Amino acid sequence: MGQDLTHQKRRLSQANSAWVRQYACEDIDCLIICRGPIRKEVMDVLTEMGARYGILLSEKDSITYQNALAPELRLINDPTRIHRVPDYTGATREERDQRIEQIIQIALDNGHNSIFAGYGFMAEDQSLVRAIEESGLIFIGPCSRTVRQAGLKDEAKRAALASNVSIVPGIDDLTVRTLLAKAHDESGLQTIARAHHLDVPTGSTEYEQAEALLNTSYKALTDVITIDDIAEQAEIEVANLFNKQPNNRIRLKAIGGGGGKGQRIVAAPIDYAGDQATKVKNASAKVPALIREILNEVKATGRGDNKNILIELNIEATRHLEIQVIGNGDWCLTLGGRDCSLQMHEQKLLEVSTTTESLRAIIAESSKHPTQKRALE
Repeated sequence: MGQDLTHQKRRLSQANSAWVRQYACEDIDCLIICRGPIRKEVMDVLTEMGARYGILLSEKDSITYQNALAPELRLINDPTRIHRVPDYTGATREERDQRIEQIIQIALDNGHNSIFAGYGFMAEDQSLVRAIEESGLIFIGPCSRTVRQAGLKDEAKRAALASNVSIVPGIDDLTVRTLLAKAHDESGLQTIARAHHLDVPTGSTEYEQAEALLNTSYKALTDVITIDDIAEQAEIEVANLFNKQPNNRIRLKAIGGGGGKGQRIVAAPIDYAGDQATKVKNASAKVPALIREILNEVKATGRGDNKNILIELNIEATRHLEIQVIGNGDWCLTLGGRDCSLQMHEQKLLEVSTTTESLRAIIAESSKHPTQKRALE
């Protein structure tokens, strides 16, 4: 009974059950396009499953691992399974599109039938997932429609609201507000569209027209608002929030990215000297520089990049809980959860698995605190 069964019997083709054998993965030949510890973990799992794989290799690996080009290279005996690229994502929208095309071509040319992108960044890029689907390759992860709805944080918040799920207070439409402030009215939106040789936006309201114009500009790889415009509007929006919540810090968060990148905290007005108006002004004045830092960090400064940024109240006392869900659109089930509250610089240091048994034990222990018990239940 003391035997550790973790990572055992992953080659399902050897199972006694015909039902289990149909999930065998020996036919998988996966191109792994992430790096670091996640890549090593995926390599181990695919090996245990009897699947084949190849990896991308960038100059960034030599920066991450000094004096070595990624230690996991020692596990690969066939050099044809290692595919070199300048970098993994590209610095601009044009470079990212080129890298996506290159990744797909590498997979097709070398017999890979699937692609795994890890977590965050490229894995949350709808254009990558859609291009992989259209190429006939398998993307190991959510479909492009799901990535669009959940991968971008502003879309995820809107999807949550549509399902009556509570969200952190703030705004998720900074770029729309920026464009409306720049255009002033419907005729202004039309003038901006013509100036950039774009179709005149349609919609029943100015807000819908602004959304449509922004979406058209992304496809055309052009900017109808500048980073300076966005930074200026962000300062105004943060000041408005501070006037309502002067004791709260505010979190600025890029809609894309992961791994703790693309986030900054704005100190609350209460931390500044002077009267209330001066405090709010001084606190909000930090925002434009932070906006530029965020966009640079997540590489969203190129033409046609979606530069939207969330502005939210920073919830000071909270826990970071993650629950894995798998489904096909008709049904879903949960695969367990984990508490990832122990973090440094917005990155997880420790993940603690949460089980039904442990949750029941905590609920039982909280019986003396009715409010806490109701929250847990």
